[in-house]
Amino acid sequence: MFSTTFLGHQGWLFHSERAAILVDPLLRDDFGHAHALEYRVFPPRTLDFDRFPKLDAVVLSHEHDDHFDVPSLALLDRSIPIHLSSRSSIAASQILREMGFTVHPLVPGVATKLGDLEIMPFCGDHVSTSSGDEWDTLPFLVRHTEGHGSFFSMVDIPITQMHVEWAAAKVMRPGLVGWTNNAMDWSHMADYLRERVEGTQQCFVNMGVGHKLISTIWGAPAAMMMCAGGMAFEGDRQWLNQRVFCVDTEAVCKMMGNVYKKEKFYAALPGQTFRMQGNKLKSVESSTSFLTTAPADTWPSRGKAQTEVRDFAPATGRRELPDLDRLRAALDELARSMVGGPLFKSLFSLLAPEAPDRKLTFAFVLRNDHAPIAFEYDPNACTFRDGIADERAYLAGFECWASDLLAVLSGELGPIALSFGRAKLWNALPERFTFEIFGELYRMSHPLRRPAETLRTYQRLWAGARDTKPLVAGK
Repeated sequence: MFSTTFLGHQGWLFHSERAAILVDPLLRDDFGHAHALEYRVFPPRTLDFDRFPKLDAVVLSHEHDDHFDVPSLALLDRSIPIHLSSRSSIAASQILREMGFTVHPLVPGVATKLGDLEIMPFCGDHVSTSSGDEWDTLPFLVRHTEGHGSFFSMVDIPITQMHVEWAAAKVMRPGLVGWTNNAMDWSHMADYLRERVEGTQQCFVNMGVGHKLISTIWGAPAAMMMCAGGMAFEGDRQWLNQRVFCVDTEAVCKMMGNVYKKEKFYAALPGQTFRMQGNKLKSVESSTSFLTTAPADTWPSRGKAQTEVRDFAPATGRRELPDLDRLRAALDELARSMVGGPLFKSLFSLLAPEAPDRKLTFAFVLRNDHAPIAFEYDPNACTFRDGIADERAYLAGFECWASDLLAVLSGELGPIALSFGRAKLWNALPERFTFEIFGELYRMSHPLRRPAETLRTYQRLWAGARDTKPLVAGK
């Protein structure tokens, strides 16, 4: 027998007669602390750690903090080996060792066998497709070595023919397939962005394309389960729940089922367990002894609504910039890193008459206690100069708290800290100018570029969780 239990968001437990492997676990209800996001797992669930299976291993597909959550990992007994993406930064392996774990590299193309289960990690195609900053993310295939079942997931990486061929070379026919829904509506951040009302239809189309690729090369899956997007906002950020989530996963799975009437599609819920035998889906259970989903009437509302955009407080909690000179130096480092990048090339592809009343560049307009400050990008001098705190002066711009921008540029926070209700963008020429400022910030502050700073963040989280009693045991 081969079983797969959904933990929530993108966490999975794989269980057989002789092995149990946990992948990307969020074992606490709250997560996102590394970047001051303070999510809650959605839908809410109840975990009974007294009944939680003993583990042979934990697998971490990559370093993003919705997969690599230090407070959750603190709940694991240190006897459980951790298999970490070999593409992750040295900060990730270092903090795991400081926490007392034994760390094994998860190498793309090299299988790891644990009892009668085998996990085969793959890698993303970062040349032919765009994966954002998912450079260390490893798609994976878990298979039962005696042929009872398998599970394939691209995690956060776009699927390609190559990936399906790799999986098909390991397993004759597909078993369970996890399908990731990462679609978000960012219209709350900028007036020039349309509300993403077509998110459900787009997700259905994308899932259909992926299904056709898998079924054509490999065969029809025993079932496809949609996951991800498993977070909710609370308190004064609750309004984001009805603005950023733009896909009805139940509707997508129903649409897929209407097209492929003999196949099974599920919007996965925590505790839902899929059991396979002889590479066939034998049963689907709504819960397990150690995990159940809370009643639907207790879930935070995520019904799409045009709720009012709230004013935003700083992610750092600091309303006054602690060090202006440090910010200037960090901005100059950003300016140097941008040369030849996507935003730089987009800016250099414009004619002056296309924006006659504005400077043909972008600016950061930064909140700072009572008096805003501004910095405009000068690509010729490879610097940011003092600017005007007026969005009408520039082709495009980015408004946030000065303390937050410094925290991102210095590696204290990741750029995602500014994504949900903590920044505002404008662009007077969106049809011509691609204002990919977040992409630039992600490249500059990724853990692979700033391992020392990232390690300090992990150590801060570990200091707060050091007294946590491990509740999940190893075998």
